[in-house]
Amino acid sequence: MATLGIDFGSSYSTVSWINPKSGKPEAVKFNGDGSVKLPSAMLATEDGFMLGFQAASYLDEVSKLPFEQRMEMMANFIPSLKRALDPKMRESYYGKDYTHLDLLKIFYRNLIARAKEHCGSDYVIDHIVFSHPVDYTQAKVQMMKKAFEEIGYLNISTLVEPEAAVKGFGLEQKINDGEGILVFDFGGGTIDVAFVKNQYGELKVVTQPKGNSKCGGQDIDYLLYEDLRKKIQKQYDFDISQNGVIIDHTILSSCRRLKEKFSGDNDAYDTLMMLHLDGKLQTYKYRLSRDAFNTIISTKVYEAINVAKAVVDEINNKLYHIDKVLLIGGSSELTLVKELLSEVVGNAPIEKFGEKDIAVALGCLSDYTHIQQDEIQILDIEENVEFALNEESAIKERSVGVIHRGLSEIQEKYKRSKQLKT
Repeated sequence: MATLGIDFGSSYSTVSWINPKSGKPEAVKFNGDGSVKLPSAMLATEDGFMLGFQAASYLDEVSKLPFEQRMEMMANFIPSLKRALDPKMRESYYGKDYTHLDLLKIFYRNLIARAKEHCGSDYVIDHIVFSHPVDYTQAKVQMMKKAFEEIGYLNISTLVEPEAAVKGFGLEQKINDGEGILVFDFGGGTIDVAFVKNQYGELKVVTQPKGNSKCGGQDIDYLLYEDLRKKIQKQYDFDISQNGVIIDHTILSSCRRLKEKFSGDNDAYDTLMMLHLDGKLQTYKYRLSRDAFNTIISTKVYEAINVAKAVVDEINNKLYHIDKVLLIGGSSELTLVKELLSEVVGNAPIEKFGEKDIAVALGCLSDYTHIQQDEIQILDIEENVEFALNEESAIKERSVGVIHRGLSEIQEKYKRSKQLKT
């Protein structure tokens, strides 16, 4: 039996499992190259759906197509089902209607199938723990749970993402008794903030966690995309969004790559992308100074910081103390984010989880580690008992054999003595 911890992300999804041999949570690796992140992308085709790496890599090929063909593909691309998740929504692809529950089931089946490839065929998955954003409605959480149940997994548990993150941190770093940690989780689709204390050896969320599911790294990507769109329109009189509505996700991916560079220390960065201009494929360089970048993204960064402020205000009102701040999610490492967050948390040291991409998935399983270890101990005891019984049985068999051989020898001697007498 095996337990999976699943962090269904807006940009990437991650999975952990409790390795039955060690009894400890470990990252599931995908794609045969050690990747711990699976793109959450879905691309509808006439034959069904491309998922994960296949869907994401297909975008690179689409970038070489003429504009009209690219836009046709973009209309069937789902970059982030998590951001759009709606229990009442129905969408149509190639003449077939899908509810968001249908799409979740398609994605989860693929995700778990890939996890099974890592875990091995010897283990049956019998328990799933999944995380969700703080401000998700009960209807959304129940839809996620129902999707797992309808593909055959009935033993389901849930956890809010920042709580899972700090529990994942606790698997790697010692959290002292009484220590309070502010979790700042600025991921692809949401900002989630929670304050967790170690109380008598148990990690507890002691203030109301807060979040905003309309403020994440993807929103920063869209701000950069709009800035780039205006520049291209001004220079070439060409709109990279069809009818101003359908987004070119290949160009959006380039904007995301540019954003990620601004976690570094340089004063300016650039990224290259392919554009079809005047019937020709051209390379376009999008370059920003740090000041320009910070100006563009500031609205969403301030939204994220305001969520943290609300939690910190409650911490102060309850006279708690922040011992450290834990950064989770790629956008949390942007220099503007860290600068503004430092102003909110004061002198509390800001740290990041060693494997920030897998922190939430690992934390999903922290409460089940001891159960798995107990099962391993029981298996060890059973194996030892079985070994002892087998040894005892073997000894008995050897003893019986010795007795039989002794009796046979006595009988032979008796026969020979009778023969001599006669």
